[in-house]
Amino acid sequence: MGLKFLGIDPGYARLGYGLIEVDGNRAAFVDAGVFETSPTQAEGERLLELQQLLQKLFQSHTITHAGLEQVFMRKDLTTGIRLSEARGVIVMNLFQAGVLYSEISPSAMKKTITGSGSAAKKTVQLMTAKLLKLPAQMKIDDAADGLGLAFCAWLKYQSSVRNHMPKRLV
Repeated sequence: MGLKFLGIDPGYARLGYGLIEVDGNRAAFVDAGVFETSPTQAEGERLLELQQLLQKLFQSHTITHAGLEQVFMRKDLTTGIRLSEARGVIVMNLFQAGVLYSEISPSAMKKTITGSGSAAKKTVQLMTAKLLKLPAQMKIDDAADGLGLAFCAWLKYQSSVRNHMPKRLV
């Protein structure tokens, strides 16, 4: 069994996630999806629902590492606050599950996956599917960012392992 990397694209109304398993130098698709909350729900109810959905995900899979998309404040302060609240729920769940995570900017994820930090969402979807050898008919639209973040978390993990390996004695 390899290491499992979770990527999370934070959201209050829509939270995208992707999970890959890595064995050696090969990454394989495990799961992906979107958690949605309803605008008719109260604020606390929406956050509680996100927490419960994340807990189910952590109970279903043994996740070892995660990549969490960095949140940037937008022009709409209310949306930024809601997004930060959802991110707090995510970080709390990662901490409770004992999952190490790294923060990844949207442009860094796009550059890693496509070669361009300003790539269109469709390009990220196509390249993520190609990197993970997913069947063409598999729909990963909203979960593509989560899978891309999981892939970036794996690459960061590989880099940190290489950089912290003991030097060979002569």
